[in-house]
Amino acid sequence: MNKVNTYFNKMEDLLASIAGLLMLFSMFSTILEVFMRYFFNHSFVWIQEYNEYILLYIPFLAGAWLLRLNGHVAIDLIDNFIKSKSKRVLSGITAVIGIIVTAIIVYASILVTIHAYESNLTSTTILQTPQFYVYIIIPIGTLFMLIEFCRQFIQISKNPSN
Repeated sequence: MNKVNTYFNKMEDLLASIAGLLMLFSMFSTILEVFMRYFFNHSFVWIQEYNEYILLYIPFLAGAWLLRLNGHVAIDLIDNFIKSKSKRVLSGITAVIGIIVTAIIVYASILVTIHAYESNLTSTTILQTPQFYVYIIIPIGTLFMLIEFCRQFIQISKNPSN
């Protein structure tokens, strides 16, 4: 099981690294777009559209990694007033809810992605980007989040002392 956990940790790290690189690309391409418009009155048609897609990709690529590190926004008001055994139960409930929600999103997003592929849907912009490439990150990223919620639930179940 340690090898599987190590594999998923490395995959989550890789996906988060790709998200970071996309963030850098988005930032520099936006700077390039502003520079070109200001000094040369020239615009690249692809920068705005692809930066919009990047804004979709970043959270789905990094979501599972952030979940593993407990980096998502959390309201810890209740945690401050309950005992550690109750915190463990609350964490287990949170993991189960996360499993259910992400499983539903994985299923629904697979259906939408397949429909986009079969229908050959494209964007309405001049680039006519196939929407399959836009949607595919949703089931992939959410699947990794589902796996991470399952890993958390297993960890909580195995360690009754935490």
